[in-house]
Amino acid sequence: MSVCNTAAPAIASQHSNSPWQISRSALKTRNSDNQPDAWLKNVLLNFEQRKLNGEPVASIEYQEQRPDGWYFVKAIPTQKACLACHGSQVDPTVSKKIATLYPNDQATDFKLGDIRGAFVVKKDSENHQ
Repeated sequence: MSVCNTAAPAIASQHSNSPWQISRSALKTRNSDNQPDAWLKNVLLNFEQRKLNGEPVASIEYQEQRPDGWYFVKAIPTQKACLACHGSQVDPTVSKKIATLYPNDQATDFKLGDIRGAFVVKKDSENHQ
């Protein structure tokens, strides 16, 4: 839990050197700060459709040049370790801690191989640096 709660944001911040920014998002977020905007939500919905069409989650990615920068979005496959906090059978002690840290948690009931979310890499446009 500490990896997702403190280490992951710190790693993203450490590697987000202008003009590059790294973040995470999902359709079902745990941290409300990671809510996708409308554009990213559509990308994530497309990822779900691609998974339904048989594309392996580990290979699902998307890139697009937008007015504010270039974006690369990569699906995060739900792995066995993720299920300890994001699965359907979470230890009650862990559930209690999650509820304390994330009172609006939506990131539950995942299964092995689901799309947990996505990493988002953005490179600012030249005129936005």
